Amino acid sequence: MSEKELLKGCCKYITEIIQPSLVLHYLDFFEPKEVELIKAKEEKEGPTHASALLLDLIQNVDSLGWFQMFLDGLSKAGYPTLSKSIDMEDFTELDKSRLYKQMVRKLRPTLEPGARPMAILPHLSECLLQPQEEEVRQVTESKGDHAGMGRLLDFILRSDNPQWYKILQDALSAAGYVNLALGDQEDADMESGTEEIEMTYSQEAEMEDLHTNLDSHAEPRQKVVRYDSQISSRLTELRAYQEELALPALESRNTIICAPTGSGKTIIAVEICWQHLRQGTEESKRKVAFLANTIPLCQQQMERFMKYFQNTDFEVIGCFGDSASNLAVKVAVEGYDIIVMTPMILQLNLENGTIPSLSTFTLIFFDECHNTSKKHSYNSIMGMYMDIRLEGPPSTALPQIVGMTASVGVGKSKNVDGALEHIYQLCASLDTHTLSTVTKHLNELRKFVFVPSKDIRLVKRRSVDPFMDVVLGLMAHVESIAKKTYNIESLSKVPMSTRGSQAYEQWVVTVQRQCKVLKLVDHDEEEEMKICRKLVACSEHLRKYNDSLIISEDARAIDAINYLQKYFDNLDPTRFDETDQKLFSVFEERSKELLRIASSSGRENPKLQELQSVLDEQYHYNSETKTILFVKTRALAEAIEQWMLETPALAHLKPKVLIGRRRTENTAGMTLSTQKDALSAFESEGGSKLLIATSVADEGIDIAQCNLVLLYDYVGNVIKMVQTRGRGRAMDSRCILITSSRENAEKEQINMLQEKVMYDAIQTVQNIETDVFLAKVRNIQKRQKKQRDLERRMAPGKKKEETPFLLQCGKCRQHACKTDEIRVIQNNHRVVISKAFLSLCNIQPHPKPQVCDVLEKKSKIFCGSCNRDWGILASCMGLDNLPVLKVSGFTFVNLRTGQRKSVMKWQDFPGLIKDFDFELDVLDQDSSEGAWPSRLS
Repeated sequence: MSEKELLKGCCKYITEIIQPSLVLHYLDFFEPKEVELIKAKEEKEGPTHASALLLDLIQNVDSLGWFQMFLDGLSKAGYPTLSKSIDMEDFTELDKSRLYKQMVRKLRPTLEPGARPMAILPHLSECLLQPQEEEVRQVTESKGDHAGMGRLLDFILRSDNPQWYKILQDALSAAGYVNLALGDQEDADMESGTEEIEMTYSQEAEMEDLHTNLDSHAEPRQKVVRYDSQISSRLTELRAYQEELALPALESRNTIICAPTGSGKTIIAVEICWQHLRQGTEESKRKVAFLANTIPLCQQQMERFMKYFQNTDFEVIGCFGDSASNLAVKVAVEGYDIIVMTPMILQLNLENGTIPSLSTFTLIFFDECHNTSKKHSYNSIMGMYMDIRLEGPPSTALPQIVGMTASVGVGKSKNVDGALEHIYQLCASLDTHTLSTVTKHLNELRKFVFVPSKDIRLVKRRSVDPFMDVVLGLMAHVESIAKKTYNIESLSKVPMSTRGSQAYEQWVVTVQRQCKVLKLVDHDEEEEMKICRKLVACSEHLRKYNDSLIISEDARAIDAINYLQKYFDNLDPTRFDETDQKLFSVFEERSKELLRIASSSGRENPKLQELQSVLDEQYHYNSETKTILFVKTRALAEAIEQWMLETPALAHLKPKVLIGRRRTENTAGMTLSTQKDALSAFESEGGSKLLIATSVADEGIDIAQCNLVLLYDYVGNVIKMVQTRGRGRAMDSRCILITSSRENAEKEQINMLQEKVMYDAIQTVQNIETDVFLAKVRNIQKRQKKQRDLERRMAPGKKKEETPFLLQCGKCRQHACKTDEIRVIQNNHRVVISKAFLSLCNIQPHPKPQVCDVLEKKSKIFCGSCNRDWGILASCMGLDNLPVLKVSGFTFVNLRTGQRKSVMKWQDFPGLIKDFDFELDVLDQDSSEGAWPSRLS
């Protein structure tokens, strides 16, 4: 065996032990650039990756005596046992040491909390190197005992001293940590060939596979793979309750894992994934899809999977957001083992054929699987799955399904029978016959997962509210202007409800959508355009006034007037028509009065006063409290942040806002990086102590342990209650609902009762006889199949209309362009290729110019007539100032039928739009006056 082949053979020992930066000082056969590359790798990705790079680079070394220099370098750097083992080709001592290290890794969660590394460090000089000791001191000093102890254990577990285990035992005892002392060294000795210390399950050797063909004829009983943790190599260290939750899935059964927030469902998923992939072969490789509902959650889960699988042969990739083009998905599915994606990406790529079928995957995780209902992509994906199961050839392979949730919910039921039916429906939708919860290891679960106490504070509203009175008068005035033009109440099936409510907003949004496509008899086109523009303008103002009432109800009147003022300040008077001017004047006449009312003292919001009282009490009791405050809207989140910053008693909390990424008419949303910045500030010591969040923080996203969860009139169903309450993961956490609505207080009390109903129903399902449960699930699946078939027959065909469409402004109906002047770039962006289009636009600087996907955003474009938002100008694919259209800015007129349509998403647009072809759309038309100019030509 050559020296280089020898190093390849002992790669695992080298990468598990050495810290390359300490060895490089003694090696002179690397180029300076290579040395810097290895050091950078160690700093960024850790010593294991850096060691692997060192070994790769050493394969190119041809210097005489390099091998002996490498062995001498190891000894001088502090790794004499490793050097000797390589030289003698005898790794007995290192193999034995690996067993002890496995034991310590298993016990590590009990070693880190509460230990003081500075008390232990003086006793470890025999197995820690001098630079390592110094780094432990620095980390402890800057980040505290917990971080220091973690770094100490990292270094201990890379020691090559054969006696490191005994030295660590003695060090713990000498430092006074008798309760942390490890077992005798002999306890770790094992029979030759056994690599890991694991617990065992007492399980029947053979079990019936409940995951069988659902055809009503003879059902072959299959045997599932028995999972035995004693002989299974492990990637993670699961607690006993986590092993209990994972067991059905580890035995290849379709499973719903229902466990509290903070119980480690992602870690469980990692281990299930690891065991599943390891059972694949070269001839029959396995592939996993992990589905999560939001981009931030996908990002977080992808990073976690990458961390755990970084030293394995399995590769992880994410397909979400800007990285989800058809080509990217195709490359990911063909070349990677674990793909993290949003369910919509999987659904679309199954429908367009980029992913051939669900059989491409052998295991699919559904994170927050309680969403598998109605029109959700989870349900669409499982509909495809069940169609194959019920109609496809019996030999068709289908992926194993694992759902994860903190709460399966109870649907709309209020009793156990209704909850049972809801759970049956969920199990049928996910084709799962095993509902996995913790039953045997509840005491351990309670030790690690804390359920916050729940409190409801019912607060009185303002006794007098002159600000609301003025705004209500303004809304009545605007409504009267609209009603003189058209009977707006007839435009929506949603009843016109009390102003200042979410129901009123729903009504006005529906009215505005209907105004865009309104077809009037006995009116010419020009008159119809005027009426449409007037109604759209009125509905926009009504929505803003309604928003301001909601803000005033939950925050300060000054926040509400600032919200209104910002809207009116952003209007362009040069684009006003008679109605716009009238609506603007109506506000201007009363704005000073509103500002005076909002600025006057003595009209504080009782709800804010209660919020401040709760925070004062909590932070007086515990100044290190971490709080998550859930609010209903983005505008309210920003208003409360501003109130806190302006309130001397609360400014020290350094509040941060966490909202979603989706852009709305009122807010631009947060980018993924700004979301991560907000979470990092909340998690860091000395950073923010309070996070103000909308529903984006409800589910899944892992937020630093906090001990106070506040729900600011934030009430939903029992699932939302469990999810939000579960954000409080620290011991002695509290969850408080602050509300001025008796209805909301009662609804939350009902949720608390329904939670008990849910757990009773789960227990009933788990105790039911298997045959009875399976029969119930089969019947539901057959009903679901009939319903899907009926909906497909009734649904209009998805074939796109080949007739061109005319795009008109969604407010004033100004003609903009036709669909034959539009192209699709990367199946995502609709761009206009006729430069004449810009003559119809009002172009303004972009408030946040940035690069997103393939676009470099530069300017905003608005309708040149009424100033409605039409989209952006961007540089893309070598083209400057390319108009990228916003679908909500337009209505679409079928030029064959004259029918007008408004859609919320480009995917719902009924017409055909060609894909962008650089050669046809640019290079062959450069001489054409109407073609788009290219920077590349």
